[in-house]
Amino acid sequence: MHFTFLCLDDFPVAALSMAIDPLRVANEISGQRNLNWTVVSESGAATFSSSRLSVNPDEALANVAQTDAIIVFAGASARLQNRKATGGLLRRHLSHGARIGAVSGALFALAEEQFFDGYKCSAHFCYTAALQEKFDKLLLSDTLYTVDRNRMSFAGTAAIFEFMLGVIAQKVSESVAVETACWFQYAGLRDTDTRQILPTYSKNHTRDGLPRAVRSAIDLFASNIESKLKIEDVSKQVGMSLRQLERSFKKETGISPGTYYRKLRLDAARQKLLYTDKPLQEVALSVGYDSTSAFSVNYRREFGQSPTQARKDRSHGVRHAALSFGAPRLPQRSLSNWHMPSSEAYVPKALPHGAVHD
Repeated sequence: MHFTFLCLDDFPVAALSMAIDPLRVANEISGQRNLNWTVVSESGAATFSSSRLSVNPDEALANVAQTDAIIVFAGASARLQNRKATGGLLRRHLSHGARIGAVSGALFALAEEQFFDGYKCSAHFCYTAALQEKFDKLLLSDTLYTVDRNRMSFAGTAAIFEFMLGVIAQKVSESVAVETACWFQYAGLRDTDTRQILPTYSKNHTRDGLPRAVRSAIDLFASNIESKLKIEDVSKQVGMSLRQLERSFKKETGISPGTYYRKLRLDAARQKLLYTDKPLQEVALSVGYDSTSAFSVNYRREFGQSPTQARKDRSHGVRHAALSFGAPRLPQRSLSNWHMPSSEAYVPKALPHGAVHD
């Protein structure tokens, strides 16, 4: 099986490494070369990652004659440099049976060229609000990764790594996939239905580790970014009194539910300011602010700069939103009529006792 890894500007070097290294290790363990890859750029010239490390590609995309899959790595602000030529090459490979994939921020570049219109796709929580705002034909999911027909999407580094373990299981063997995971001290594997792990304000928990009522309240907040809920109504929906919910939030996150809700809305606003060109007034309305001035005051208080300055900064290299809480929770979509293609069969979840996360 052959993969082509296309690197655009600001690509995440860790994700590229974790796409390549499991394939390399699997070949070494098996003593065969069943898994192959080529690293390319649009022109064949070196490309800089988001950490400013550069990669010297093997060749230009135009020189790739045949491949099983092209997976694109890019920052959220990157776009195809030659839209007509590169877009045409990608479509040609699709017509010849290849699959096209987007890792994290690369979804912006491919969605701009309509490659994912009408397809289910996994989006990293740092980008979901902006993607929802910018591309209304994407069927976004908060799962780790998605394979929908000949399109693949990965929410980040761990997602592409786990996908590659599944490829190894199918193309080499399950035992080699398990041993590869152990080489990286990786404790457990997750399938495509696994939802992303989301951060929270608490230093001690991810969102999944919070008590059920607090987690349910956060999900309600995240699903109602534009139309604000009353905290008292939320407390009733999660089966607590307002006072109990206030106490529980303070204990688990250090802040009140109202403050948490406001931060979620401002995080979503920051994504839209950085990754879309929506007017400031529209951004404010989309996160529940009727007044642009009130929105600006709260945004400056949260992030230390005005919304206008935040938008200016993105043109000076500040391209990645450092979000405190993550994006709004996406509505759950049933995947009951969709399954992972047989060529990417999933490996067993249980790994040998003692394997731990790096």
